[in-house]
Amino acid sequence: MSRNSCRPFMLASFSTLLALSAAVSAADGEVDPAFGTGGTSVVAADGVETTALVAMDALVLPDGKLLFSGMRHHPLPDNPPFEPEIRGMLMRMNPDGSPDDTFGDIVGAGVDVLPDLVPGTRIQSLDAMVRNDDGSIVAVGTAVADAPTQGFIVKLDANGALDPSFGDGGAVRFPDFVLHALAIDADGRVVACGERELDYRRTSVVVRTLPDGAPDASFGDGGVVFIPWSDASKDGYLADVAIAADGGIIVGGRYAAYGPGVNSDFAIARLTPAGEPDPAFNANGWRVFHDESDTSMANGIDRLALLDDGRIVFAGYRVADSDGTRGAVLGRLTTDGAGDTDFGVQEHAGFLYVDVAGGTRSLDASALAIQADGKAVVSMTYFSSTERQQFAVLRATADGALDQGFADAGIFHADLAAGGEASASSDSRALALQADGGIIVAGRIVRSFDPPRTDMAAVRLLGGAGDEPIFVDGFDG
Repeated sequence: MSRNSCRPFMLASFSTLLALSAAVSAADGEVDPAFGTGGTSVVAADGVETTALVAMDALVLPDGKLLFSGMRHHPLPDNPPFEPEIRGMLMRMNPDGSPDDTFGDIVGAGVDVLPDLVPGTRIQSLDAMVRNDDGSIVAVGTAVADAPTQGFIVKLDANGALDPSFGDGGAVRFPDFVLHALAIDADGRVVACGERELDYRRTSVVVRTLPDGAPDASFGDGGVVFIPWSDASKDGYLADVAIAADGGIIVGGRYAAYGPGVNSDFAIARLTPAGEPDPAFNANGWRVFHDESDTSMANGIDRLALLDDGRIVFAGYRVADSDGTRGAVLGRLTTDGAGDTDFGVQEHAGFLYVDVAGGTRSLDASALAIQADGKAVVSMTYFSSTERQQFAVLRATADGALDQGFADAGIFHADLAAGGEASASSDSRALALQADGGIIVAGRIVRSFDPPRTDMAAVRLLGGAGDEPIFVDGFDG
């Protein structure tokens, strides 16, 4: 798509079912009416420049503006069967939720669409990003479809342009890798994690590059570390990464655990700065585990964050063995990888289980942030067989209980697709904390399938914890 494209997007900032309480003092978990309209701002697909905009990650910039990374679908009617071109994108909003029309290549939308990073692939997305002190953005994603899978790390300047001094023309590519998350260490090196897909087997992988994108030869084997867990013949996935104060690298995800009643367990590992398993962590540097008091058939870590004292908070899911429904999980580990029994409820020490909606057949924690008061905020994306998919956010106290003072007994729901087609839905994919306590939640609204239309949406919630957040998604943005 030409960067001179000037077809305007339609901005649809609206209030759906997000009306504020009439109470004099607004409560935590209520939408902020000063953001967008009634607390919600939406950039709608126009069907020409795009059929879909989806936010996958969010950052609060020093000037208060909001930056989102994700994907843009562009219709290609001459390419049967109407296959879209999906490319990575950045979208920037003003603090009030309006698009920043000084940013991007589509007039009035604040959207900057990246060029083709992996020629030959049809689908490319920016799944996670980190901001450097100089304002540059480093993002990670994966390119798939019509060509071999490649993970990539890309560096952009503050205006969204590729930095030619990084890697090959602004990007570093990893054949056969799927990359989900990244962090930047104190030396400016980029650490990313995910899986290698080879011979129908998925192996957990961590990569590290120097600040200029070159492989870091001091890390693992030429900048790459594989984690086989207990058996390299089984599938391992890494969803998130965090850097400890001493330079240690913590990664989390899930590992196949075949057997009666269980098909995956929580998996977490700690590597030394050189990429070796850290023997101070569970003796061997990694841990595959589940709640021994729980009968779930599958578990996984989606997001993790480090507290100031080095303890690890993680968010993920569990699949009940009774009916196959999914629920959200929060957990906490000590610095050596042991379960923290001071967290959660007594019968499941170290864990908090939350039923987000009825009939959930899929659920993932899409983002995790720790507020200055130690409370954990989690956004979730899910599918329910009995309820329309909605934006969903939960907040837990520092000791692992649902925060009854947040939204509806600890859980915020918003049906941003209300009034649309019966099949319409909305889901929350990203989360960012503001210094004044505000909680920015972003994702998408699927408005219709014929014609296909998916809008990007952001909501601001009142959060109450007014200082700088401790951590968001395992990396400090």
